[in-house]
Amino acid sequence: MNRMNLVLIYGPPAAGKLTVATELSRLTGYKLLDNHRAIDYLTELFPRSDNAELELARSRLGRKIRLDMFEAVAAANIDLITTFAPIAAGAQDFTRQICEVVERHGSTVLLVQLLPSREVLLERVVSASRQGKKIDTPERWHEVIGSNPAAFEVFPDRDHLVLDNSHLSADEAARQIIATYDLPALPE
Repeated sequence: MNRMNLVLIYGPPAAGKLTVATELSRLTGYKLLDNHRAIDYLTELFPRSDNAELELARSRLGRKIRLDMFEAVAAANIDLITTFAPIAAGAQDFTRQICEVVERHGSTVLLVQLLPSREVLLERVVSASRQGKKIDTPERWHEVIGSNPAAFEVFPDRDHLVLDNSHLSADEAARQIIATYDLPALPE
């Protein structure tokens, strides 16, 4: 019996992660978990602030919720695509935890790093599709990246696709993911 795949697309803010994930979902039929929608409600309980205890509580709870969800999806054998911006402390450890809970069920984590140029990232930050999101100005982007240089680091534990999608459409990027990992595509 084939076990599930979790396609985890990661990269810096404005890399196009959700855009590519949405297209990949359309092409493969895999379910899509919008990382932001999955945990944004936690900011209602634990608002963003300078209070380190609130920040830690929100971060820990968000990670626990997602880990539980990934484990349940793996146990249920549901192919899934999700995204992740590695800008919080411990991002690589969180990625390791994701791999552990999914692979515990004999399932596979397929990592994809989207890594467009910094110039393209800054152009995307101010695009109409990002307005109203957490990082939608060049100033905020520089602030977040300046305090989180790990956003550009490649996850070191396993070989995986690192894709410069500076000049690729979402369709082209999704098709490269499908080809790299030999994913089944829906008939067109």
